[in-house]
Amino acid sequence: MENKELNSVKKAMRINIILFFVYGLFLLVETFDFLEMLHTKPLDYHPTYSLVNVIYYQMEMIICFLCGFSLIILVSTRQTLKTILFSNILLLVFRVCTVYYLYLYTTEEKWIPFIYKNANALSPLFRGIFIPGQLIISALSVWYAAKLLKNRDKDQRLEEEL
Repeated sequence: MENKELNSVKKAMRINIILFFVYGLFLLVETFDFLEMLHTKPLDYHPTYSLVNVIYYQMEMIICFLCGFSLIILVSTRQTLKTILFSNILLLVFRVCTVYYLYLYTTEEKWIPFIYKNANALSPLFRGIFIPGQLIISALSVWYAAKLLKNRDKDQRLEEEL
């Protein structure tokens, strides 16, 4: 029987799975849209991006799906609390690094593309909701797991003293 304390961690992980997959599906649709606009250019339209730029979106989509699938494996299999904690920490650090590298890292020549277009006005809204949401929920999962692990260690010490 699953521990009731662990349910809060797994609920947060399930919410994060949904966030990763919805954002990954949005990136999939956006990638098809970018590729379609490159293949059949509308009149008086000259894209400011190339196929190489679209690959960055595909890579982020793959990252989102991989993070989502790894969380599914963690939730669906019986894992120890330490395994869940360290896996969540690893996924959080990995996602923070990819978000920083793709969206915040700048040099004199920003060679990481950010495709600006008028075809999809929901792009900034989705990025503004899903990326911070993924990071916040991941941090909550880590916090819940660390709190439970700390409480278990306290309980074990009290039992040993008795």
